[in-house]
Amino acid sequence: MTRRRAARPIARVFAAAAVAVVAAACLAEEPPEWVRVPADAFTMGVHGGSPDEQPPHSVTLAAYAITRYEVTNAEYAEFCEATGDAHVPADLQGVRDFGGWPARAASRPAHPVVGISWEDASAYCRWRGGRLPTEAEWEKAARGHTGRLWPWGTEQDPTRANTSGEDAHPTTAPVGSYEAGRSPYGIHDMAGNVAEWVADWYSDSYYARSPSTDPPGPEAGQRRIVRGGGWSDSLMVSRSTRRLGVPPSMRAAFIGFRIARPATD
Repeated sequence: MTRRRAARPIARVFAAAAVAVVAAACLAEEPPEWVRVPADAFTMGVHGGSPDEQPPHSVTLAAYAITRYEVTNAEYAEFCEATGDAHVPADLQGVRDFGGWPARAASRPAHPVVGISWEDASAYCRWRGGRLPTEAEWEKAARGHTGRLWPWGTEQDPTRANTSGEDAHPTTAPVGSYEAGRSPYGIHDMAGNVAEWVADWYSDSYYARSPSTDPPGPEAGQRRIVRGGGWSDSLMVSRSTRRLGVPPSMRAAFIGFRIARPATD
């Protein structure tokens, strides 16, 4: 008898979780919004930054497309509903205001998904018919070809990004909340909100030997790169040239991602 009585609330928990996933997925029926980044050269890296941001060097990229917004909880819930539990985000109960999954997909559908590893992000991109952007693609999309330090320019302005400090969002914000922080191509949240996985392995010396055309990143490594800084980072940490290498298995409350693909001219 005791076991039967205990099974009922557990069943209700699983049923509620399933409803939450479906409800969040229903909010993500529209496909991602893509932005075309044209083929041309830009300067990658910067003088005076961290050693791994140097030397600045000219990189030429083929045209590609990248999503205007970071992948949201609602969009990722659709992926989980379609593919099962192999890439379910980490349970972040007790981490600030995040809560568990799938509850946070239902309560914060427009916020960027977090608690996902590099492989989780890659699997989602493949499911959507895309891939993670390369590090070079990410940096060009963030700063354009005019050498900006942040997507909006060269001046620090805390009102343009969801970074640490006094603002309306103690953690993540709904994607696209900072209109004035868009990149030259109109791409949102490339500084702050969440740091973003990119395709490349991390090497602190890669810029010294990087190819000048469509650099793919090192062939192997121990850490993958995240870019852009997040809600818990300062504006300086969130500048468009800063590089951070983390274990690809990391599933943190400050890391999300967006999707890239070849341009369809």
